[in-house]
Amino acid sequence: MSTLKCPRCDSEKIMQDVLILNAMGSGLNIVVINTEASILQKTKREALKASVCGECGNVELSVNNPKQLWEHYSIKKNT
Repeated sequence: MSTLKCPRCDSEKIMQDVLILNAMGSGLNIVVINTEASILQKTKREALKASVCGECGNVELSVNNPKQLWEHYSIKKNT
């Protein structure tokens, strides 16, 4: 298994899949809005997560299902 390294400092002290919460304790989401999608499917949400370097504090953000977000973003309205 390969070890993740920080792109900033090259450390291997990486905390993966850290949740990002707002002041109310709810998780943050990426929301893709596609006005071309059907009325019930205009938005697609994915939880935002982070990887944090325990050495320098660098943070990288990601989502679990980027392909689903892209597919939703790419929908063209059927005419």
